[in-house]
Amino acid sequence: MSYGSIDGGSFGGRNPFGGPTRQGYQPVATQVSPSELQDVFQETSSNIFQINANVVTLEKNLQSLGTSRDTAELRQSLHSMQQQTNKVITSTSQLIKQLSDIISGSSRQDRLRLTRLKTELSESVQRYGDLQKKIAERSRALLPPAQKDKRKSPQTPLTEQIDEGPLFEEALSSEGGVEAFLSEISEEDVEELRQREEALLQIERDMLDVSQIMKDLASMVHEQGDSIEAAQEEEVLPPGDRSRRPNHPHHHHRCFNKKMRLASVVAAVITVSPRRPCPV
Repeated sequence: MSYGSIDGGSFGGRNPFGGPTRQGYQPVATQVSPSELQDVFQETSSNIFQINANVVTLEKNLQSLGTSRDTAELRQSLHSMQQQTNKVITSTSQLIKQLSDIISGSSRQDRLRLTRLKTELSESVQRYGDLQKKIAERSRALLPPAQKDKRKSPQTPLTEQIDEGPLFEEALSSEGGVEAFLSEISEEDVEELRQREEALLQIERDMLDVSQIMKDLASMVHEQGDSIEAAQEEEVLPPGDRSRRPNHPHHHHRCFNKKMRLASVVAAVITVSPRRPCPV
């Protein structure tokens, strides 16, 4: 599943910052009260905590795959929790993007807090993405060899799978051949294989495009870092001295005027200086 195709998350069509929600609408700082801003910060932090908690649960479920606790309910739980985590990640990424759009006019403390949340979300998403790969690999490894070939249709006759899978070589070489082996395969076994294959397909569909999310977050972190550095320069200088920064237009104008005045003074000194008589 790609990052862009995930459901919009817990907010739906609601703008978490208040005001109308429409195509191209971007909330501005003047439309967000300090209390609303802090509420969104808190919700973002809670979402990241929820992502990490889900990762811990998924890691425990991963350890149960292939054991006596490996049931259809366990695999359905894996699927449901990944779906939920995907939605939380998506809504949290949207929150951080909207915070980045409005936070430039806020305090330095708020900007630093946003940068920290971006870093925490990046780490959580990376950990979750790595875990999704492990779950998919483990689920695939538990399938019979004939089931691992994704080019196979789920309706492939069982006799064709038997002919191709090394899992069944020992059974086929024994007395009785295919007929004896098929007599030992119950409908429950076939249904279990089908459920495992469907569970694997669900897990693979649940996998997020982690690289795209990380790229988006890294871009936002870079932009936020630039704004923080600029704000720090503004805060170091008193209000009356900010135009003295080397890249400020008034700074260049002042330097030019200063040089012109200095040149005028030097010329005046040369003009009024008494001339010394030349030695004979």
